[in-house]
Amino acid sequence: MFEKIIQKFKENNISVIPVENNEEACRKVLEIIPKKSSIGYGGSITLESIGLFDRIKSGDYEFYDKSKAVYGSEEYFKLVDLSQHVDYFLSSSNAITRDGKIVNMDRTGNRVSSIIFGPKHVIIVVGKNKIVDDVDSAIERIRNIAAPLNAKRLKLNTPCVKTGRCMDCSSPDSICCSTVIIHKQFKPNRITIILVNKDLGY
Repeated sequence: MFEKIIQKFKENNISVIPVENNEEACRKVLEIIPKKSSIGYGGSITLESIGLFDRIKSGDYEFYDKSKAVYGSEEYFKLVDLSQHVDYFLSSSNAITRDGKIVNMDRTGNRVSSIIFGPKHVIIVVGKNKIVDDVDSAIERIRNIAAPLNAKRLKLNTPCVKTGRCMDCSSPDSICCSTVIIHKQFKPNRITIILVNKDLGY
């Protein structure tokens, strides 16, 4: 089912591992990460919904868990900084394209910066609902599906929370501050995508 997209990402030095369900996704991630590894993450409904964080917390890892800190506090940003230098950084993505690109839009940028540079390895878990045809479709998806839902989840005061669609706002609460398109990965297989054959996250 995912053969063509797997090949496109392979050409861009990004590994894709297809799985069927949440349990298989968790198992595959934990098979990849050695015990004692340091782990950081970008905020993700997908990772929460598959139960990955609970598995990591109960395992033998050095986990920089931002959820323990008050958002915006000194402790929170210390954990964010530590997460940029870990053995494994975990995330989802707003969209991946059929021609092998990863597209994300961030508010603070800690997620996209860690995916690009810093952590030795990056594992991105995405559901099939995040697959789009091209970069334009990815931006459309982010603006009119992912961003409004995430802004609502975070209780932000943006126009899209009320309308359900991007209003191209200049709100101080905007989460559409940095758009990053990963066309290729310079280090082969530094980034691994776990592609789940079901809808996950926003």
